[in-house]
Amino acid sequence: MFRVLIVDDDFTTRTNLRTIIEWGKYGFEICGEATNGQNAIEMIKECLPDIVITDMSMPVMDGVALIEYIKENYKDIKSIALSGYEDFAYVKDSMKNGAVDYLLKHKLDRTVLLNVLKAATDTISQQHKLRRQFAQSKAILQHEFIRSLVLGDEQDNRVIQGKIKELELPLGVNNFSLVAISIDDFQLIKGRLTKAEEVRLVASVMNLTEDILRDMNNGVLTYLEKGKFVILFSFGTIRSQRGIWTQINTTVNRISVSIKRYLNITACFSIGKIFDHIENTRQMYQEAVDLLNRKMIMGKDQVFRDVEPVQHTVDFFNLDVKDEKQIMLFLRTGDYEKVSQQLDFVFDKMLLLKVSYKSVQMICAELIGIANRLARAASVDVTILYTNTEIPYDEMKKHETILDVKTWILEVYHRLIILLLDVDIKSNYSDLTKRIMEYIRQNYTKDISLHQTAEHIGGNSSYLSRIFKEDCGIGFAEYLNKIRVRQAKHLMEHTDTKLKEIVQQVGFNNYTYFFKVFKVLEGVTPIEYKAKYKS
Repeated sequence: MFRVLIVDDDFTTRTNLRTIIEWGKYGFEICGEATNGQNAIEMIKECLPDIVITDMSMPVMDGVALIEYIKENYKDIKSIALSGYEDFAYVKDSMKNGAVDYLLKHKLDRTVLLNVLKAATDTISQQHKLRRQFAQSKAILQHEFIRSLVLGDEQDNRVIQGKIKELELPLGVNNFSLVAISIDDFQLIKGRLTKAEEVRLVASVMNLTEDILRDMNNGVLTYLEKGKFVILFSFGTIRSQRGIWTQINTTVNRISVSIKRYLNITACFSIGKIFDHIENTRQMYQEAVDLLNRKMIMGKDQVFRDVEPVQHTVDFFNLDVKDEKQIMLFLRTGDYEKVSQQLDFVFDKMLLLKVSYKSVQMICAELIGIANRLARAASVDVTILYTNTEIPYDEMKKHETILDVKTWILEVYHRLIILLLDVDIKSNYSDLTKRIMEYIRQNYTKDISLHQTAEHIGGNSSYLSRIFKEDCGIGFAEYLNKIRVRQAKHLMEHTDTKLKEIVQQVGFNNYTYFFKVFKVLEGVTPIEYKAKYKS
């Protein structure tokens, strides 16, 4: 709606203007009426109209003086002259002083009024558009300039100071600090959004942040990439570090609370140290990025400060050979619970030692490598292990904390166990047979029977036994022993576990019976097999 103020000392003229058209229907509203120019000035301050329609001849202050006043003090308000004089003397003066058009009272009708109003609103719209375009262009140039500082593309101090002045940035010549912002889980969030939605999310973060920075009037923001932003603060003559930290902390807290409340996301912030030379912005940004890497160990929704250094007890950390062997063993034997326990041990050790960000990445890469090697050895399509077509190492990097990475790797390992257990299950087996085989593989370490399996699946044990033997060529008990012996072989090949312990771990209750079954299936005794493998 365009707001219109009517100014005329004649009641009849004001009434005629008020009733000649349906103002709201055409996008206008009358925000007030005044009887002279002086009265109109007071009303303009209160209702801030877009258009003023004013009579030329009025007591106290006439229309010519009012239009001149509006031109000098309210450049955005458009004036329309209203006159009953045929000689246009008043109209000419009003046009000189900035009136966009005029109306003659004796010729005033609905069509004439709408045409004049349209001429005024066209001018307003065009000026608003140009002003908006100018502001947008200026904002783009400001962002590009700050980005060039952060990336080190601009390092000449004289050029930098010239740009700051030209772009009217609230930056001084010294006493700077930098805050890096990283939206938590941005890569995962991005995967759920269209490109347009991603752009809107970034724009929303920028709008919220810039609104807060305007209140402080000493910081500028730019967007870099992949959910990362930078704020460059300038504190002028303030020399109290405590005062500076208080300002930064207040601003960061407001931004953090705002994006949680309005966008339902969180972010991590890293607050760099104070520096005097703006050409060093790139170096300060790199230090801020290093601070953000603490997210891997310390978690999301955090504020990291340079004054609180984290001392890594281990700068280079590899996956222990023993841990690797244990993980591979439990994956081969399909023991997800023990795989999970072993990963807990590995990741807890990394957290305890506060290993570096690079070391965490290397260990996680090794854990992915274990899955890939086992899958290839079993002729399993490696790409099935992962939920999309991305390279697994890139997919891993989407997870920003050590606990998130562990959860993702466990999901990969769980899919691997299922795939390894399904290797010898033929596609033409009946659903009942597949369910029996799956139940055996998940429970072979327990004292299970065909009857228990039938109760679990829901069916007659005799019928299940017949269907199973028709599909597999062997009976339930023979298949169960085959699985148990296969896992016993893995334990003998990859661990130093004693045979009596292996017997119990794979589900045999009787040591002698285990020897007998093993000899039948493998042609040698367990002792002979182990000795041959270890030789």
